[in-house]
Amino acid sequence: MKRILTNKGFTLVEMLVVMAVFVVIIAIAGESFNSILKYSAKLVKSEESNIEGIVGLEMMRHDIQQAGFGLFTDASPVAYTAEAANTPESDYNDGTVGPPRAIVTAQITTAGTVNADDNGTAVALKRIVGTDYLVVKATSIGRNAAAQKWTYLRFSSPSVKPNVWNSNAENFANGDKVVLLRRNVTKTDSTSTLVQDTAGSAAQSYYFAYSDTAFAAFSSANASMMSAYGVNTSTGSNLRFPYNRADYFIGESSTNKPKVCSPSTNVGVLYKMLVNHDGGTFSAIPLLDCVADMQIVLGWDLMNGPVAGTDGIIDTWSNANGTVAAQYDPSRDMASAAQVQAALLDPALIRSSLKLIKVYILAQDGRRDPGYTAPATVVVGDVGESALTKTYDLTGADMRNYRWKVYRNVTRPKNLVSNQ
Repeated sequence: MKRILTNKGFTLVEMLVVMAVFVVIIAIAGESFNSILKYSAKLVKSEESNIEGIVGLEMMRHDIQQAGFGLFTDASPVAYTAEAANTPESDYNDGTVGPPRAIVTAQITTAGTVNADDNGTAVALKRIVGTDYLVVKATSIGRNAAAQKWTYLRFSSPSVKPNVWNSNAENFANGDKVVLLRRNVTKTDSTSTLVQDTAGSAAQSYYFAYSDTAFAAFSSANASMMSAYGVNTSTGSNLRFPYNRADYFIGESSTNKPKVCSPSTNVGVLYKMLVNHDGGTFSAIPLLDCVADMQIVLGWDLMNGPVAGTDGIIDTWSNANGTVAAQYDPSRDMASAAQVQAALLDPALIRSSLKLIKVYILAQDGRRDPGYTAPATVVVGDVGESALTKTYDLTGADMRNYRWKVYRNVTRPKNLVSNQ
């Protein structure tokens, strides 16, 4: 039986139909893939912002916790050079005899320009009016190795020598610049006096160049309550002042702002600025991109107790410059704005009464999204703090086509007597 073979194929109409369906499927798949790419880009940038925020805020939290570490509380026996050399950052200097304030906060009312060095590049950063400014002073907030170390003096016959830790990484290197503090402890307070190097240069006798035998001139009696704190590792230069200082603020620069940020001149970068001991200038450390606002709320123990401010409970909350004071518990006495402003200028009251620092940061979350419109306003603070913080107005499409996130950083300064 013969099999009849045929060469029948697809008709032109069938081919056209199949091709049309295939084109439609490719188009749908392409559009879906494009949407996935756009969403992934937004998600990646959003996660980058979150990671930057976590790292930057942890650095800020660490510095606030360290505020007051290694600071002397009695007047220095010898004058030193003022902290920052230039305005407006010199507005937050303390005197050249001290004692220094562990924390300084302020509200920016005039823009001013802060000139700094950003990894070898000079940059002029405009301060944004209405944002807050935070200054932390301690020996341990510097970036060098010596600033992360401390030790104490002990009697090792026939002289007094610094204690040597078991881990060599924790020990000072010869030549590190350290300050010596003599501790004075009472039932209610712990104070410290800066020790003068009487064998050194009269102009630079408020610190010592570390060595294993640097303190041999001290007797065992006057060294029994003495500690050494590292400030700087730099050789061949002097310490400008006997501690370190870091400033946190939002700086805006058209040449230094990432392209993904809102073009608004009210959006900049959150910086940590370290005062250089060589010249009193600033070194800039960018912490978080695309930041629009920073607000600070302070918690004080200034009233109540057997002696005012001794019960350990926050009785007064204030904004950064102390012009507004508020309370959460009406049954307790509250300090006035004038009392808070006085406390902000008093190193002893800051040490004994400042218990909590809240920092709120309004930052961009991801890239520009033309299809998204942000709410007209964002509250930069917690519920009930409207008088102390701010309701931020996101004016114009240059800000409202971006998503915004409020970071909240609440820290107790552990090295202040009020939290010990």
